[in-house]
Amino acid sequence: MPTPYTTVVLDIEGTTTPITFVHDVLFPHVLARLDAFLIESWADDECYEKVDALRIQAEKDVAENVPGAVPVLPATAPADDVRRSVVANVRWQMGIDRKIGPLKALQGYMWRSAYESGEIKGVVYDDVVPALERWTSSLGLDVYIYSSGSVEAQKLLFGWSEKGNLLKYFKGHFDTAIGLKVEPVSYTRIAQEIGREPASILFLSDNVKEIDAALLAGYQAAIAFRPGNAPLPGHPAGSAAPLTIPLGPAEDVQVVETFDQVFERFVAGGAAP
Repeated sequence: MPTPYTTVVLDIEGTTTPITFVHDVLFPHVLARLDAFLIESWADDECYEKVDALRIQAEKDVAENVPGAVPVLPATAPADDVRRSVVANVRWQMGIDRKIGPLKALQGYMWRSAYESGEIKGVVYDDVVPALERWTSSLGLDVYIYSSGSVEAQKLLFGWSEKGNLLKYFKGHFDTAIGLKVEPVSYTRIAQEIGREPASILFLSDNVKEIDAALLAGYQAAIAFRPGNAPLPGHPAGSAAPLTIPLGPAEDVQVVETFDQVFERFVAGGAAP
């Protein structure tokens, strides 16, 4: 008999939300609006803080000979030149798909403005809200988010979603401040942080490396196989989703195409203590 799960931890990109939303909406917004946004916000204290954090990171990158590192000019340089250097730095970092604190902070700052103005609305799959409602209201379980995107970016997506404010469904949020998502110790820390036994936690993600790490930490886990997600190991692109795949310590990791299938294949326990 499988151990009932009492807590759910969800990834976002490719799990609750289409990968295309991040890559076709959020990231292009930053690249298209960055120069104008910096001009509009240059006098704001928050903008200064975000740029200064980028500058400190850039100095570190240059000192460590990071390939292609782009410096950010000092605050004493002409404002137009500083802004141009910030734009160049951000474009370089996003061009190599970097996920680092100062960059994510600036992105979140820009996204907040776009969400609040209605220019952007968060996207979630149609089965997400019914599943959240069932987990939290019907079953009394706790649901958390663990994403490589910052906690602020997570809250913006769910707080300003096309289906309304969904933040009420989440007990808490984790980002890479708790650790990298491909390292088992990160999942151990989350279990300790929320006061749950790893075996009582169900983790859902589209990333098999993250699933492997969660399994090694003792979690239950399922791979979310949504339209547009990367092919699964051993299954060519375009092939039908298998019911299970072997992965890491497990011979039969469940593959789910919808959250409805989670309720069919996993045993939910009572309300978390």
